[in-house]
Amino acid sequence: MAFSIAHILYAGKIIDHISRDVYSLGDPTFLLIAPLLWFYASELTGQRVSFSGKLHLHFLPFFLIVLSSLTFNSIESEAFAVFINQNHKLLNVFFWIMVVLQFSGYLYFIHKMLATHQTQIQQEVSNIENVNISWVRFFLMVFLVINIFFLFSLFAVIHLHNDGWLQKATAALFSISVFALSFKGILQQEVFDTFIEQPPVLTNNSSASAEPNKVLIEKVVQYMIDKKPYLDAELTLSGLAKDLSMSRSQLSQLINDGIGENFYDFVNKYRVEEVKRLMTSLETRNYSLLGIALEAGFKSKSTFNLIFKRFTGLTPSEYKKNLSS
Repeated sequence: MAFSIAHILYAGKIIDHISRDVYSLGDPTFLLIAPLLWFYASELTGQRVSFSGKLHLHFLPFFLIVLSSLTFNSIESEAFAVFINQNHKLLNVFFWIMVVLQFSGYLYFIHKMLATHQTQIQQEVSNIENVNISWVRFFLMVFLVINIFFLFSLFAVIHLHNDGWLQKATAALFSISVFALSFKGILQQEVFDTFIEQPPVLTNNSSASAEPNKVLIEKVVQYMIDKKPYLDAELTLSGLAKDLSMSRSQLSQLINDGIGENFYDFVNKYRVEEVKRLMTSLETRNYSLLGIALEAGFKSKSTFNLIFKRFTGLTPSEYKKNLSS
């Protein structure tokens, strides 16, 4: 985005000094922003970006515009020169349509990628504070505003006279966006790498289609009651599976299909019950609600309040007040 700002403000003057043959079709740097955002979101969700032939396809629109800008005025054809001069506005409209469609497509698929990742996280960890990337929605909101501005730019190219104000407005919006993203980045905590195993592909012959083993389900439930592994704030599906001498996929199936919950809800349901027990315990009568939550395996007050109300319909304060009365 910073490169786009520099290109908007200075590229025209520099290029004019170097060559007069460049055809101004549109700013190609706009077509770099969405692919780079895609790579950023992919890395955050554990999908490593490796340089390959397929990777270059993301930059195909950018290279197409650059190639067109460098060659249109160099083609030695009078008919072609007349055509591009008569249809300059149409070509400019085509450029903005390409920008809007590219931005919209990438934002849609990034949103789906993040939603899938959040679902997979809840199948692996019992506390999502250190692996939660919901703050990326702020990034997507910033780029959605930019996309809306690009849509307005398409309207302006078709219906309004542009004497340079559109380029300056774009540079101003990009500058504000850079500051907003940087400020959010500074405040955001570090994102830790957490291995999220992809769910296995099930076939018609897969045992996953069979009824979950009730004996194993009872084993899991009894282990949760007796050993209270949920008191460990870092409890994961893989760790619990190891303690139960099961495979990760086997335990995941028992919880999802046999109990009807994802791992995140399954564990936190026990934590809520532990909080309710500790509220009436003499050992913790001097503890604050946050202290009780930490004892039960929660990692933050906000998550504790949210989950407790989801399972009980009351906030922790309201529930404790009802106990007192």
